[in-house]
Amino acid sequence: MGMKRCIVPSILLMLALQAALLVAGDVGDILLPSQGQDEAAMAAKKRPWKCCDQAVCTRSEPPICRCMDQVFECPSTCKSCGPSMADPSRLVCQDQYVGLPGPICRPWECCDSPTCTKSNPPTCRCGDEVDECAPTCKTCLPARSHPSRRVCIDSYFGAFPPACTPSEAVPPV
Repeated sequence: MGMKRCIVPSILLMLALQAALLVAGDVGDILLPSQGQDEAAMAAKKRPWKCCDQAVCTRSEPPICRCMDQVFECPSTCKSCGPSMADPSRLVCQDQYVGLPGPICRPWECCDSPTCTKSNPPTCRCGDEVDECAPTCKTCLPARSHPSRRVCIDSYFGAFPPACTPSEAVPPV
């Protein structure tokens, strides 16, 4: 009698597992992390923009990123371009890509003396005098106070630039 009590629940359990497999479909698509790297490398090569200052990425490895830069015209490689939520007159490429964010678009990597408009996002210029302008700078001129130093006079529309010098090292103005 004790054996019959075990057989019925066992049969019900086996039937339930079979039904779950039927509903789940093909379970043979489980991949190891190393198996997905080829697809990630291919996706990273197809970045829909050449640079990005406001990348939003997942913390996965490799990350999945979107570029939230606001532009007047999306690049032709962008498949889905829509209006910015902050400024409907600007556009944002809504494509995602797998891989590290691209290079920055700003004409300088950082700036200790920016001059920015009060718009959101602002249009900024950097007054830092440097030994050599960044490769992304289009117009690099000699500094007025030290002709051997250089100043990038390009303006940039986007997020406020990060400071080059830590805040505790900058003397108060």
